Amino acid sequence: MPDRNNEADIDVLLNGLSPLARQASRILAYLAEFPDGLGGSDVALSSRVGEVSAEHVAIARRSLLAAGLAMQVDFSTKLIATRETLRNLVQNLKGIEGYLRSHKDRNVVELVLTEPGAKSTLRKAIDTLPGLSPIMFQTSDVFFRLARAAKRDLVVLAPFIDNQGADLLVELFSICRPGVHCHLVCRPLNERQCGEAFLRRADDFRRIGVLVYEYALPSTLPSGRETFHAKVVLSDDDLFYVGSSNFMGSALDRSFECGVLVEGGAAKELSSVLEAVRSIAKPVHHY
Repeated sequence: MPDRNNEADIDVLLNGLSPLARQASRILAYLAEFPDGLGGSDVALSSRVGEVSAEHVAIARRSLLAAGLAMQVDFSTKLIATRETLRNLVQNLKGIEGYLRSHKDRNVVELVLTEPGAKSTLRKAIDTLPGLSPIMFQTSDVFFRLARAAKRDLVVLAPFIDNQGADLLVELFSICRPGVHCHLVCRPLNERQCGEAFLRRADDFRRIGVLVYEYALPSTLPSGRETFHAKVVLSDDDLFYVGSSNFMGSALDRSFECGVLVEGGAAKELSSVLEAVRSIAKPVHHY
């Protein structure tokens, strides 16, 4: 089958992959040498390429399919593009990476969604709108990305936690590299909407060494207390998620949630804010 090299399709592909130019160039360079690699799973290909996530591979796969450089055959993806085409794309992506490095905005912002179930009506509507970028990360994938990226601190603000959310928190803190300090800011553990699920996994949180803080202070506000509603996951002072998603099953895979992943100067500012939060919150030494 001939290789499609339509300029408009190529431009769309490069534009779509530009936010992850470095990772996409690594993936396409690997496929130029091992084209059958696209036939396996996203996880398998990411492990072979190295320094990319399964999420990055999934985006590259969708972009290649949309540009007509790959095709779906039953449950597998077959590469159509020639080695020469892929190598040219790699060079273009490396050029984009270099440009972005030297012209980097203060903050890089990416859209993060939780879709209301698999094959939702919302997903079908999104797929029909050509103006939307294919790079809309799923909330739980972003949480894992943040946990793996942390080198010093992973800070989570979670006002509401259920059993599924507690399980995810244990998994996120567990995959952090050795030496990373894990912090959880929550509402009081004696309150049902947070404490029941947390205490069910308390042994695991203790084993990991999670530092827990309750942020709920007496106040002259009509509610009688100062507390929080923000949902945040911060990796060091470099990268963070902020959005509507609680650490609850409904928010993680059953309802439409929306947030942003931010990299840049705003992360340093948020890191200072969360340090202030932890300084006034009540440390939970025994749970």
